Amino acid sequence: MPTEHHWENYVLIKPKLLLGISIGTFCVTTEPLSHRLLIRSSFISTIICLLSGALHVKRTFEGQITGNLAISVIACIVCVQIISRTFLLRYHRNNLLELLDRVQSLYTSFENEKINLIAERNLTKFSNIWTICFKFGIVLISLASTTLTIFNSFKGEDGVMVEVPLIPTDIPYYVEIMLLIQIIYTGFAVTSIFYTDISIAFFGFELMAASDIIYDYISDNKNRIEEEPDFLKIVTIRYCSIMDNINRFNDIFSITNLVQFVTSAFLSFAIFFLIRLYPTNPVGYLLAMVTIVQLFLHCIFGEFIKLKMERLSGTLYSTNWYDLTLKNKRSFLIVLGMSQKEYGLRAAKIHGSETVYLQTIRIFSLLAKSWFTISHFIL
Repeated sequence: MPTEHHWENYVLIKPKLLLGISIGTFCVTTEPLSHRLLIRSSFISTIICLLSGALHVKRTFEGQITGNLAISVIACIVCVQIISRTFLLRYHRNNLLELLDRVQSLYTSFENEKINLIAERNLTKFSNIWTICFKFGIVLISLASTTLTIFNSFKGEDGVMVEVPLIPTDIPYYVEIMLLIQIIYTGFAVTSIFYTDISIAFFGFELMAASDIIYDYISDNKNRIEEEPDFLKIVTIRYCSIMDNINRFNDIFSITNLVQFVTSAFLSFAIFFLIRLYPTNPVGYLLAMVTIVQLFLHCIFGEFIKLKMERLSGTLYSTNWYDLTLKNKRSFLIVLGMSQKEYGLRAAKIHGSETVYLQTIRIFSLLAKSWFTISHFIL
């Protein structure tokens, strides 16, 4: 049975994860009525927002980039990102739920009391980190969306960034109606993005926790592995489980990561022009911060997981494996050989996270210089 404290943490976190998976995959099952309405409304609102934003861009673009146009483009790009990720994640919904079951086994399956204590310590640590990220994320997106809403409200007609099809522009209180609709769009969009990303973050934290559990177990027993019953069996099973979960994670999210990188590049382009137009307005900077956090989320997790797996390999090699029997030496060398392979998160199953991270920084630096030059001619 799982120990009480970290299992209670997981019980509190799991409903948020299931809601995030349901929103991210647009799949309604047996959730409460309020959750079912939220899941359906988030996706439908995103589609309508894309159409409304595209219609507004088409009607207002006159060959010059304005702040209003930049915000409308930002809204359209965000909608494209949400819709693309939803279709990709829906295809992998069963794999996502299976990965969640595998993660749950970290809280319930312990080979001995030592593993139990080590697991409790590490799982509690990463659950607390996830909870802090959850609270910080709510504050960040609430601040960004509220600031954007206030900014658009003060601008009046210039703050309207969408036009709902079939609603005439000359009706009374048209501007106020559009601003209210924008608030609804914004609320559903940030909810969808936040719950999807925070659920992905949970899987990343649990992969790191699983690696730390093995690392601590090996470190505590590396000088007496012959005395520890089933040491090799425990290490082998848990290490293979981590590798399988990393591969499964990559299968689910690799294409999604690539889509996120591409859309975030265009998103940063629009945000850059917004900041250039209104350098003293906090809206652009808050949007830029949200974009950066979302963009590098997978890169950072991938790099941390890669480093932890490399550390695990080094710890395995430092054990007194040379004192084992010949049979156990052979088994140990198989495990050691597996640990030499590089494991990390990937984008489109091609590049490792560290490569994507460095290349993304390099590309963004070059684009920023180009955009700065272009903006002198456009603005």
